Amino acid sequence: MPKLIVSNQRTDEMIGDLGSLTPEYRRYVAGQAQRMVWLAEEGDVLVLPVGLDEEFLSYVAALKGIDRASWAVVVPPVGSLGEDVLSRDRLEAPEFVARLRAAVREHEVRTILPFHFDRVSVRLARTLGLDEHTPGFPFAAQSGTALLNSKAAFRALAVGHGVPVPFGTVTDDRQEAEVFLREALDAGQPVIVKQDFHVGGIGNEIVSPVPGVRPIGATGTELVTDRDALAAHLDRRWPHYTGPHRGRVVLEHYTPESPAIYAELLVTDEGVRLVGHGEMRMKPVINGLIVPAPSVRLPAFADFLDHSRQLSGTLHRMGYRGSLSVDAIVTPDDTILVNEINGRVVGSAHIHRIGEELVGGDYTAERVLIEKRRVAFPDFRTTLDKLTAASLGFDPATRTGVVVTVHDNGRTGGFGGCCLVAEDDTAARVLEEEVDALFGSAGE
Repeated sequence: MPKLIVSNQRTDEMIGDLGSLTPEYRRYVAGQAQRMVWLAEEGDVLVLPVGLDEEFLSYVAALKGIDRASWAVVVPPVGSLGEDVLSRDRLEAPEFVARLRAAVREHEVRTILPFHFDRVSVRLARTLGLDEHTPGFPFAAQSGTALLNSKAAFRALAVGHGVPVPFGTVTDDRQEAEVFLREALDAGQPVIVKQDFHVGGIGNEIVSPVPGVRPIGATGTELVTDRDALAAHLDRRWPHYTGPHRGRVVLEHYTPESPAIYAELLVTDEGVRLVGHGEMRMKPVINGLIVPAPSVRLPAFADFLDHSRQLSGTLHRMGYRGSLSVDAIVTPDDTILVNEINGRVVGSAHIHRIGEELVGGDYTAERVLIEKRRVAFPDFRTTLDKLTAASLGFDPATRTGVVVTVHDNGRTGGFGGCCLVAEDDTAARVLEEEVDALFGSAGE
């Protein structure tokens, strides 16, 4: 059944205010919006913030075994924040809605798949008559997905289920936060402070009483060595942590040098299916993935997957339908602590779709996949020519090589992306070195 794919990679409900994003980050988001193309099937209609290179679209379709002509790509007019994000004014522009309605009718679309099912997506689904057949629509229509993307709501859900989480608290009270931070810092314990709603580690900061704490999953580390410095820090940063609506703030003990991992699950009417798992490459915030997660060999990993299924089962009973990620950290003593869930089309979805459709077989056991998100590709034809000349392009026969996942023809100056498929860890590292030698990388 054809579907409408809306690649709204960032929404106000996800981060609080799209206008707070820097122009550079919005350009990055526009590039990452292309990832949803990998979820497209025959006859789908895609809404993207910017138009895509036709050669790139044909490349994706050919690898997936789909007729490119069966897809319709609709780009709304430029909005108040430019062309890089699918802001409300773009998605609700009358001229755009009319074009989209015509495409939906022509392709006989029955359901909608937004990256994030926010209020704008709910209204769009109703306007286009896609609400009745879209799985989980009643839950989304009551702002259910906003609940699932709340870090505060996650802690309540996880602790209630007995899932191991980092020691922490949730508060909207500045004094309570200061007491928690003071006790932790007096004990020599760094703390990660998280905005309730944000993605990819962008809304997180670390407060540490000792120097040299490398931020993983946060934008930076603030050295705070005494109580006066702590009070001054909160005077300056508390409005940022709570946001314009005085929201809740999550504070957790931070364990340095703890890799971030995830489990991706799919919640359907039939139940919950584990899609796959991986490690997030933090530089310092997310900049790619390693699939499968190297920590899969740890004794605690099976429990992590069980906890992920347990949480997903509860969300299934609540009425959520769609992709879901359960995120965690692996501490230096090999403990796994769950620290977040995300109820949306998660950033690993396209990689696991590539694994299922292109690599095939038991790909998580037979291959290693590395996602790179900031690659300085030249124009698309030159990119493919260079990969071919170096014998690095993806080969379906060997089930190895480079798949270009995001390509912007130089528009963003280095926010292209690719998936490297290799037989093992060593071969994957060699392949990454070869790709870096060909194209370089940006923004790491």
